[in-house]
Amino acid sequence: MPAVSIDTFFACSLMVMVVVAAMAVTAKIFQPYLNGIEDLNQKDYLREIANYILLNPGEPQNWGSDKSLLPESFGLAKNGSIIPYELDVDKVCRLNPENTYHISYISIIEALKVKKVAVRISIQQILDISITPISTQSNENLTSYTFQIRVKRDGLPVSASLHCYVIAKNFFDDVFAETSPDGEATLIFAIPNSSNGTAILVTFARSNLESRVTGYAAYSFGHLSENPAPKNSFVELSPLNYTLYVNKLFENETLLEAYALTYNYNETVTSTSSATYTIPKFLDKSPILIVVTGTNSSTFFAEWTAYPQIPLEMGANLQNSESTSFKYMVTINKALYSVTIQCGG
Repeated sequence: MPAVSIDTFFACSLMVMVVVAAMAVTAKIFQPYLNGIEDLNQKDYLREIANYILLNPGEPQNWGSDKSLLPESFGLAKNGSIIPYELDVDKVCRLNPENTYHISYISIIEALKVKKVAVRISIQQILDISITPISTQSNENLTSYTFQIRVKRDGLPVSASLHCYVIAKNFFDDVFAETSPDGEATLIFAIPNSSNGTAILVTFARSNLESRVTGYAAYSFGHLSENPAPKNSFVELSPLNYTLYVNKLFENETLLEAYALTYNYNETVTSTSSATYTIPKFLDKSPILIVVTGTNSSTFFAEWTAYPQIPLEMGANLQNSESTSFKYMVTINKALYSVTIQCGG
């Protein structure tokens, strides 16, 4: 082979080697970026699923309030709302397993119509309210109780206004209070000794900075009696479409009084039958807490539920799976709540 041809061959080979090496280096430099784009696209896809759940009312749009319906298309938005991320109170209630008319996770996934994506939905109050008993003092007619109330948000104490209700047998009372700047308040109240049995303290807390940030806590205790049985031991309470459905768990139970409570208002609930009550439509930026009292033979009980039935957590167990979480602030009946939607494969 002529020398010129040999030189040309080696020169071309060298150029090819340089180009291949450059391509390899370029691919190595940009590979993380390409992976990032791929991850970003996947995250955007999952975010769109989460947004769809919160911005879409689903089909039929009244699947929340009509207990006989299952959603054909899944969405939690309030029908006809022009406010972004405003959820329907009844659709939220049907996610809670404590509600007799809750829908299954399988029904949700089928109605959501997404493939190879698992979903977990958590809805929580923004305020964390704790109730701690401090002391008890009794005399011939009354027993006085002292409780400490703590209010926090994201683990930090917040200043809040409180409205507290005390319910016992043939007894109802309420009191307003304010927390200190460190989020604490001391509450003292007295119950007649003749009202022995289960008693319940309900506390609503409202942020002094934003009235829509209103939450509740309930604490059941024995008034001159043993500690009460766990929640839902006597009746199951299922609010839906501003009706409270009561499922008695024992034949010899008698229902007595029922109360609907919010931060600003309270009302004795009207019975529409032996096992249903009408829930008032309060004009308040507050959850509604409903207390039902009754007797099981000689045992007095006080059971409660919230409307909407929050906190709740339902869906796939994604604890040990690769997943992405999206957090939102939503409105339900004019009050604010925190929603986390977790999506994974």
